[in-house]
Formats: sequence, C-alpha cells, structure tokens
Amino acid sequence: METGGKQDACITTAGGNSFASFLLGWATDGGIDTVRYIAQEWPYIASFIQDDWRVSSRLTLNLGLRWETTLPPYEANDRWSDLDPKRPNPGAGGLPGALIYAGSGPGREGTRTLADSWFKGFGPRLGVAYRAGDKTVIRANFARSFSAVTTTTGSTHQKGFTQTVGFGNSSSGVSPTFLFKDGLPSYPVPPFIDPTFQNGVDMPWWQGNEVTRLPEQLTWNLSIQQQISKSMVLDVGYNALIGTHLQAGLVNINQVPMPVVNGLISQLGASAAVSLLNSSVTSAAAQAAGIRIPYPNFTNPAFQRSMTVGQALRPYPQYLTIDSSQSGDKSGHSAYNALVLKLDRRFSKGLTMQWSYAFSKILTDSDTYYANAGFAEDQGNRGLEKSIGAYDQTHVAKLNTIYELPLGKGKRWLTHGLAAQALGGWRISAIQVYSRGYPIAVTRNAPMSIFNGVNRPFITNYNWAATYSGAFDPNKDLYLNPAAFPAQPAGVLGNATRYNPLVRAFPNFNENISLGKSFRMMERFRLDFRAEAFNFLNRTVFSTPTTNLNNNSFGLITAQANSPRQMQMALKLYW
Repeated sequence: METGGKQDACITTAGGNSFASFLLGWATDGGIDTVRYIAQEWPYIASFIQDDWRVSSRLTLNLGLRWETTLPPYEANDRWSDLDPKRPNPGAGGLPGALIYAGSGPGREGTRTLADSWFKGFGPRLGVAYRAGDKTVIRANFARSFSAVTTTTGSTHQKGFTQTVGFGNSSSGVSPTFLFKDGLPSYPVPPFIDPTFQNGVDMPWWQGNEVTRLPEQLTWNLSIQQQISKSMVLDVGYNALIGTHLQAGLVNINQVPMPVVNGLISQLGASAAVSLLNSSVTSAAAQAAGIRIPYPNFTNPAFQRSMTVGQALRPYPQYLTIDSSQSGDKSGHSAYNALVLKLDRRFSKGLTMQWSYAFSKILTDSDTYYANAGFAEDQGNRGLEKSIGAYDQTHVAKLNTIYELPLGKGKRWLTHGLAAQALGGWRISAIQVYSRGYPIAVTRNAPMSIFNGVNRPFITNYNWAATYSGAFDPNKDLYLNPAAFPAQPAGVLGNATRYNPLVRAFPNFNENISLGKSFRMMERFRLDFRAEAFNFLNRTVFSTPTTNLNNNSFGLITAQANSPRQMQMALKLYW
C-alpha cells in the first residue's frame, strides 16, 4: 500500500508490501467501538393464590388467581433513549418526532424510565374434575395467563450513548490514514444528549405502555377420559388458545400511507406514481406533482437516508424505519382450536403405548415471538396479515410404542435354556410421526417505495399448485404453477393471504425404530445393547419450493427437508 509507487493509486500495479507499511507504523484504516454494554433491567412482580375444593366425592374444583406486572425498564447508568412521536424535532423544522433521554440533567427527562406501567395482569384460573362413573372422568378448565416481556436480540434503545467510528482512507492507500505512534484520530465521545441525534437513520420506539403490556393467552379445555381396560385409557379432548397483545413486528408507523399513494395513482396513473415515489424530491417530476420538501434541512447530504419523494411523504420524514418490534409492538393475535385423541396403555404384558392424534387449526398474524416476515404490508390495514398460521398442521398423529418380546425367563415362552438366554429380554420400540405439510406463502418484490415489509402477489384464485403425472420428480416437475398468477399490476399491494391453507409443503412421514436387549453379567454388571434406525423406511420429504414470484426458480424444489436413513449401534455397561 503506502510503500508502493507514490504516483500509482492502483494496488495491483503500484507494488508495495502491507507488512512493510506495518513496520513503518502506517495505518490505512481503523475503527473503534465505545463500551456497548447496556445494563437493562426489567423489574417483575407477581403473586398468586390457589386452592382445591372437593365439593363432593365426584366433583373437585381448582380455583386460582394470579396477578403479575413488569415495570418499565431502566438502565443502571440511565443510558436509555426513546422516540417521543409528539415532541417537536428542532433538526426537522419542528416536525413531531424527536429523541428523548432518561435520567436527570440538561436535555434529559428527569426520570429513569421512558415507558408507562401496566397493572392489569389479573389471571383467574378455574379447573373442574367430575367423576361421571367408575371408569369415566370429565375435566374442564379456563385460564387467563401472560407471557414474559422480553427485549429480543438485545435493545436498540441506547441511541446517543454508544458510538461506532470508522477511519477510512481517502487516498486509495497512497498515504497513511494515521500513524500507530499517534494513536487513533480524535472522534466524538458519547453521550450525545441531542433530540436530533437519530435524524436520517432508524429510530426505536417503545410505544408508551405497550412495552410493559404482558402478552396474553386465554385457554379453555374440555376432556373426557374413559378407562377401556385395567391398563388402557382413552382421552377425547377439545383445546383452545386465544392469544392477544402478542409481541410482534407488524407496526410500521413510518410507512407512506396508502391514501397518499392512492391519491398519486389517481392523479398520475400507477406506473408514473411508482416512478415518482422513487425519484428525488428536488426533481422536476416532484415539483410538477406539487411534492414539497418537508423541512429545510431534509436534503442535507450528511444524512444517510435517500432524498426521495417516498421518504418525504413518510409521516416522520426525518427517520427511516421506526421500529417497535423490540417489546413495543403488542399487536399480535392468534386463535388455536384442536380436537385431540389420546390412547395410553400402561406397561402390561410387555406392551406400552402412547398414541395421539390432533385435528387442529391456527389463525394468526404473528407467527414468531420477535417479528413476522417484516412489517405489515399495509400499516393502515393490518388485518390483512391474519391468515392460517405458518406452523399450522391440520393432522398430526404420533405413535410411541414399546414391546418386550414374550420370550425368556419370566415370560410366556422359552423360559429356560440357551434359547431363553439368546432370544429372551429383547424389546422393540418405535416412534412414528405423520403430519400434514405446512402452508405455503408466496411473495413478490415490492413494486413501489412505500417502505412496507413484504408485498404479496395480486391473485384471482388460490389454486397455486402445479399438476404432475405420477410421483413428484423435482428434476422435471414444478410444485407451484407460475401460470396461476396473473400479470402483476404496478402500484397495487397484493391481495393474497400470507399463507395459503390450500397449498402446502409435502407431508412429513417418519419412523424411528429401536431394538435393544439387556445382558446380566453377574450381580453387579449389566450390558445394554441397542440398534437404532432413524427414518427407518428411508422416506424422502422435499423442502418448500422457491416462493418469490420474481425468482427465476419460482415453484422449483431444490432441497430435501429430512435426512436419509441413519443407523447406529451402541453398547453400555452398568456397574
């Protein structure tokens, strides 16, 4: 680099040696991070009372009440900051939306917390058990419960209290950026107590008391247990779970409002409106459309954001994304209903069984605890995000079985001799899982700059599956049919559901088998042998196909979701 030809800025032809530059104490670039540890604390308080009341010999009640709350978070050294969406921003012409700081002193709020409290976490619980006969028990329960408040993947609410600085080279390596002996160049040191500090970049937001609002679940169950024999019980049940105020990532208050976009489309047409949104706010097209610069400092090139018309039309044009997914967005909702059948057989005559089948459905707009697949498609109509759940499996059957062969000492056959020792004591176990595939979601590239998280396709029907003859062959067959999707219009958000309940990935069929035997070796020693096979029948389950409509591989399956058959044997000595 610096030791190369001084008149040649090309590293390929100038020569030089980086180690020689190091020995001379010349640094080409460097960077520094200030202390980034933020000691966040979330005080939690809970109490509960509970009692069992035996009303009669047949009826038992379980009554309980729990109360809990998570207080607003604070930081050990008051290094918290947050958005106040109503506070005038002096760096944005007084537009609402400015950074506020916890703690006491100039420019701070005079409080250690920047969020509100929520004290309505009352969770009643009721359980009922009724013995309808000698072999029949009816159980029912209802509960309101809450999940913990979490700051997923850390917190970004330390803006103004940490600093990352890079020292780049402006001479293409011809001259050093700084000398080792002089240390790093000077750089600004936090804290920066400035309401305009986040102007031009992303902004975190706790959304008032949403940050301490506990995610809520309402559950109710009804089951009937019937004893079939001394060792076998059949359980038929209905389970329901409604989740409200779930932590999500849907809220996107800084999206360009769709009424504004639709107004441009009505005025200019779809294609011209999309082009305008992506053009500079100072362009002739923007001026002709009557788009104004939102505040005088908006076009300052020091800001990292683009100066597009779309950025200027945001509700808070001084910011990029306003992100409330880190504990502040509690807009998620889910509804789960299931019919569950269970057959349990305690160990009897060498056989143990735990078999179950669930017929269920889940509707939700929040498939994960942290965030959905980005923000809502339309912030003004977040109800469009509700669909069949990404993890919905209508049918799930699970069979766990253990069988000891009736051979050997103490068994029905071959109780003595060498045959009893060789063939006795063997056990076979199997775990079998059969489930329907997960629903498929199709997306397309966003056609306009309104800063939505995802854009789904415009559709006329939900028959997306491709047709193929015989067994599916990923080398020649498409799993999704591109022709099922019409030409995608510009300037229109898609009307497809997030996940299509009618088009699903391949079902999962899996069998795991184990064969084992214990060998008694004198009184103190025992040797266990096991032979196991996973995916015993070597079934192939293909993965989900490519689901982006703009991808040239749309509808193709390029991978296998499960593993091929695996086998192993083991010996274990006990003493």
